[in-house]
Amino acid sequence: MSSTELIQLANAHWQVEVTSHGGQVLRAWHRKSPHAVIFCGRKAEILPGKAIRGGVPVCWPWFGASEIPGRPIQGFARTAKWETDVMEKDFIRFVLPEKNVPEELRDFPFELFSEIRLSESLEISLVMKNTGSVPVNISCALHTYFAVSDCEKVSIAGLKNTPFTVKGGAEEVDRDDQLVIKGEVCRLYCPQSQALTLHDPDWQRDIVIEKHNSNSTLVWNPGAERCAQIGDLADEEYHDFLCIEANRAGSDTLTLLPDKTILLGQRISSSFPSE
Repeated sequence: MSSTELIQLANAHWQVEVTSHGGQVLRAWHRKSPHAVIFCGRKAEILPGKAIRGGVPVCWPWFGASEIPGRPIQGFARTAKWETDVMEKDFIRFVLPEKNVPEELRDFPFELFSEIRLSESLEISLVMKNTGSVPVNISCALHTYFAVSDCEKVSIAGLKNTPFTVKGGAEEVDRDDQLVIKGEVCRLYCPQSQALTLHDPDWQRDIVIEKHNSNSTLVWNPGAERCAQIGDLADEEYHDFLCIEANRAGSDTLTLLPDKTILLGQRISSSFPSE
């Protein structure tokens, strides 16, 4: 396919827009609410070699900065042109051909699929296979931007007594029943595998986030000062989202053995406590 695709998926519960740029969810809505579940920035653009500001970018095969200087942050998958492998009204599988990745970034042969399925939940999976002859070390994430009424008025339940680090610093432990965001936050929780609940009282909904084969979670929001420095976010737009990411990062990086397949998954459900 020569151009970026925008594809609509839908069922009785969800409306979701996906794109072949990065093989990712771009926006998503639950039919019981007028408010988006997945945020996409007002200034977001789909441009060759550029990551989309919002949706659910696929960070792979490294998370954060590469150990090799000069390589793009968060890997090459989120900026690559994926192709449609299977498409139905409520399911799509994208594949990332090796030929669509610059040769200087390919350290090992691979097969990589992004699967997006609608049921009562929104299910997103990254399926990776090492087709080479030697083990490789991988870090990765489903970098999910959740739309919120205001990042400083929502809370996350499920992180109490969980260790976290901030940008590789000393380990701390979250002692609060609910995490409330005040200013910039960048916390990598590990070990962390249980379901989390994003409570949004102004929008009268909870979002439940379940993971598969992930024992680390990143919570990120740039806050006011950092947001003003990000060119593809409006200055006040940090209020509109909170990233909660299913990760394999930090001490949770994985070894992908030859001819073995590993799946990283995330299931997103909306509930409305006032009903």
